[in-house]
Amino acid sequence: MIQTDEAIVLKRRDLRETSLYLVFYTKGFGKICGVMKGVRGQRGQYSATPQLFTLNEIVFYENRAKDIFIVSGCELRDFFAPIREDLEKTSYASYFVELINSLSPACEKNTQMFELLSNSLRLLCGSASVKRVARVFEIKLLALLGLMPQLESCVGCGSEKLSRNTFFSLKNGGVVCEPCAQKEKNCLPISTGSLNFMGHISRSSWELVPRIKVSAEVGREIEQVLRRFFDYHLDLRPKSVEFMRKALV
Repeated sequence: MIQTDEAIVLKRRDLRETSLYLVFYTKGFGKICGVMKGVRGQRGQYSATPQLFTLNEIVFYENRAKDIFIVSGCELRDFFAPIREDLEKTSYASYFVELINSLSPACEKNTQMFELLSNSLRLLCGSASVKRVARVFEIKLLALLGLMPQLESCVGCGSEKLSRNTFFSLKNGGVVCEPCAQKEKNCLPISTGSLNFMGHISRSSWELVPRIKVSAEVGREIEQVLRRFFDYHLDLRPKSVEFMRKALV
């Protein structure tokens, strides 16, 4: 069956002399893998080859009996040019597509995941802090995966009376009071500002997200907590993160 859909490129690699192997995240079909034949070389049938994290309209032959579809058409819709003019923005865009590619099952429709990626790329194109956009992406991704930490009451005892000396449990995925933190390993101190920011982002629409500000200190704390939380629960070592650690100093 021939299908047409919006799609963001998550991964690409050369295949044979003139073809490309591509992984897309589509609006209506989720993550799909496809082959574009005759796309490379001067006599290719396409005007340009699809680039990483571009938004395109693709035409493909859907065949659920096979893991790889044939992509017969690809028309660029958004190149996200401001991202490509900045190394830091390019690095974070690569991080976004790498995470979604690693964590998304094939052929499982999730319109919210598509909107998360497309909206995050658009935010990166603007004037918002790159690291703030990254934290927004991570928080909303955790919510979509069903891994959003519990932030309003202690995951240990259930108490809603949290003092200023509050901690974050990597193991149990949420905030813990001081007495419960003393009984558990792998707890990180976390401020009220960080908890408030994470809660606001998880609940807010994309229209409101750009208005939510965060201090540099709180931003650094959230980055550390989320990085360790991702490592603990998802066991991922994204290549893009390693590149950023070495190149973005």
